[in-house]
Amino acid sequence: MSSNSNSEIPVAVEARNITKEFSIGSTKITILNELDFSCYENEFIIISGPSGSGKSTFLSIIGGLTSVDQGSVRVLNHQLNTMTEEALAIFRSVYVGFVFQTGHLIDSLTVLENILLPVELSQREDSENKYQERAWELMEEFKLSERADSLPAMISGGEYQRTAFIRALILDPDILLIDEPTSNQDTQTTKIISDKLHRLKGKKNLIVITHEKKLFPLADKIYVPRDGKLSPYEMD
Repeated sequence: MSSNSNSEIPVAVEARNITKEFSIGSTKITILNELDFSCYENEFIIISGPSGSGKSTFLSIIGGLTSVDQGSVRVLNHQLNTMTEEALAIFRSVYVGFVFQTGHLIDSLTVLENILLPVELSQREDSENKYQERAWELMEEFKLSERADSLPAMISGGEYQRTAFIRALILDPDILLIDEPTSNQDTQTTKIISDKLHRLKGKKNLIVITHEKKLFPLADKIYVPRDGKLSPYEMD
C-alpha cells in the first residue's frame, strides 16, 4: 500500500462536509456526518468496515445515485450536488461503472445482453461492433464466453457477479465503484476479479468496498467508517 500526497495530481473525487440522514418513522438516523474525502486521479481506494456503517450509501453518493442533505460532491469536475436528475443520468452513463453487491442483472436478458445493456441505454453508436467485440474479449477474460446466451437464472453466483463486473467495464468508464466484489464468491471468481483489479490499478479511479484483506496491498489508501466519517485504516 502506498500513500499519494502529490498535490500536482488532479483530484478525481472530492466530498466536503457531506451529511446524509434517513428517516425511520419519526426517528432520523445520520449515516454520514460532515464527511470529507478525496481521491486523486487513478488512485485505488478501499473502504472496509461493518455493515450498516454507510459504505454503500457513500458509494451511491459518489456515483450520483443518492443525493446529500448537506455538503458538496465533485466527481471528475462535475458538481453532483447541483446537477439535475437528467444531467446525473448522463454523467453516470458516460463516466461511472458500478458493480453492486447484488449484481442487479435483468432476469429476462442473457449474459451478453446484460453486458451490452449500458451501450443501449447510453444510445452509443456501435456500427463497427466495437462494444460487441469488447464484450466477447471481457467474457473470455472472465471465463464467461460459454455462458453468453444463458439467462441469469441459469448461471452460478460467481458467474452472475462476473457478468455484473463486465457490464460495469463495457463502456470503459473513468471511475469504477465496486461494492464487495468477492464477498461469498467461489475461488475462481475471487481470483479473476482480484487479478482484474490488479491490472486496473493506476489506470482507473477505483473505489472498492471490501472485507477481503488479500486486496488491501493493492490499495493506495484504506479507510474505515467511524462516527459517520472515514478514518484511515490502521494495519494490524
